[in-house]
Amino acid sequence: MANEDSGTALVNFEALSYEGVFFRAGKRLFEETIVLVPFFGGKRFNLKKHWEFLNDLGFDCVVFNLFDALWKGGPFPLAADGRLGFKHLWADQIEQILNEIQGPKIIFSFSNPSASAMEAIARRRANDVRALICDSGPSGKFWHSMDSYFKHEEPISFLPLRWTAAAVSTIFWNPKVDQSIPQDLKKFPDKFPILSIRGWKDPLIPPEHIDQVFEPHLQLDWRKLSLPEAAHLNGLRDFPDDYKKPVENFLKSVASKS
Repeated sequence: MANEDSGTALVNFEALSYEGVFFRAGKRLFEETIVLVPFFGGKRFNLKKHWEFLNDLGFDCVVFNLFDALWKGGPFPLAADGRLGFKHLWADQIEQILNEIQGPKIIFSFSNPSASAMEAIARRRANDVRALICDSGPSGKFWHSMDSYFKHEEPISFLPLRWTAAAVSTIFWNPKVDQSIPQDLKKFPDKFPILSIRGWKDPLIPPEHIDQVFEPHLQLDWRKLSLPEAAHLNGLRDFPDDYKKPVENFLKSVASKS
């Protein structure tokens, strides 16, 4: 564990849930702490390029791990209120992290767990969350994203089995998947700023499936960062010149100088 978090950032292993860690900027310039929400199957060390980039801009960051085996009493992902689905379970975890961090926050989330971040923001009516950045998600067609996942990331060659795995994953993600995200976004305040980052060559969550999430909600101040050559989650790694400056500009437009 020690090596995964090594780098130039100032690491503070104060007590945060879900193995959460503060990465402090060498010189903090902004009041907001950026909370990085990992992608499905990702761990905090997978986001090292992001926290180093954000630290360099002058933001403190918190990175944590999403846990997929915290339910009690059976093999089902149950949230604290008894609802079924990883979306709700992970929203519980994100909300707890937000509760443990003092001051205003910005959430930077990845892939479909961005929907859990939206739920956490909606629960607290964006009271202490100033903005949201979503990289490569979430999908407005969750079943299709899981079908693509089992085609490209964890290949299942037998088509009926792949479709079954996608269907089961969809149920375990959120049985009311088509209703849940719209219900959350309706609770966001007017002009809430969101930056949606998408790769045009994303085989898992194409841009049109992301647009399906945001376009109906006219009260949002949402903006696109389109990366024509990028795929899923590889924008910062492979196209830093196209990625960094728009993200920096967005953050500086929503953050408060300390």
